[in-house]
Amino acid sequence: MNARILIVALLVLAVGCSNGANDASPSGGNAGQAAPSDDQSESIGGIVGQIIPPNDTPDNTPSDQPSSPPPAQASDAIVGETVKEQSFPVEFELAGESEFITTAEDVDGRPKLHFYVKKADAVTELAYEPESPGAYYSVAAVAFRDVSGDDRKDIIILMEYVTGAGQMGTVPVSQLLLYKQTESGFVQDQALQEKARAGVPYRILTIQDVMTGLATEPSDSVPNAWKKLKSGDYELEGSDELQGSTVTVEKVAADRLQFRLDAFYAADEEAAERGGVNIGNIESGEATISGEDMVFRDGEFELTISLIANNKLYVSDNGVGYFGHNVWVHGEYERKD
Repeated sequence: MNARILIVALLVLAVGCSNGANDASPSGGNAGQAAPSDDQSESIGGIVGQIIPPNDTPDNTPSDQPSSPPPAQASDAIVGETVKEQSFPVEFELAGESEFITTAEDVDGRPKLHFYVKKADAVTELAYEPESPGAYYSVAAVAFRDVSGDDRKDIIILMEYVTGAGQMGTVPVSQLLLYKQTESGFVQDQALQEKARAGVPYRILTIQDVMTGLATEPSDSVPNAWKKLKSGDYELEGSDELQGSTVTVEKVAADRLQFRLDAFYAADEEAAERGGVNIGNIESGEATISGEDMVFRDGEFELTISLIANNKLYVSDNGVGYFGHNVWVHGEYERKD
């Protein structure tokens, strides 16, 4: 009997020890779940191993901290009276909405031209050197076109002045200014200015002439310009009922020009009415290229026809008598519409 009781007690004790072993779990964990290993770290917001303080950037620089103000830009003073017809609002690709301003400053009775680009309160003057210091300058045209092939509007300025020297002293001369739009502002490009001038032989330029000149090789400048000359009547400036001259361009090529010239002179209206008119004519004349000009020759007489613009000619002779008394053909001719 005592032996049976001892055996039962031993069995109960063995079963209790086995159940205690199965209920044990790691400290602080759940049954069946392992604790993080030492080389694992917490992930917050997709940035491993880094906790970002509120309102801070990853480098702990507050995102709402104001940035430093840009350095102050020097502003030029606007000098002279504004030339309204040559001042325009314009939007540049880099500078944004701006204003182009032309002014004329009175210096010893002559206008000195200034050009500015104004954006908000910042004003920049476009500096240049006049080709003929002391001459009387005027603004012929202003345009904003891409002249450098970078899809940005550049500034084209055409000024005109007269020299007063030589046989064409009263004929205006164009001075071209080109300013490229760059990251640092507008920069005068003298190489492009020279290229444009070399591409067209005209004394007086238009904006379209500038664009043509930039696209034309210097060797093609003169022949191309003559080939583009329109046929028709070109009238001497100052012609009236008592005196005048007309050159009719009939056919033109790169190296020759077929033309007719009709000129006349009358002392007064009475002389004109009674037929007392002196005349000068060239019928079926042909001039050939000489340098940049076309020259007609008949014996010792020479008549030179020069291109001064895409619609203007300048005619001069060598002084040998060829026309009637007081018949004048010398001067600037403009095409009649």
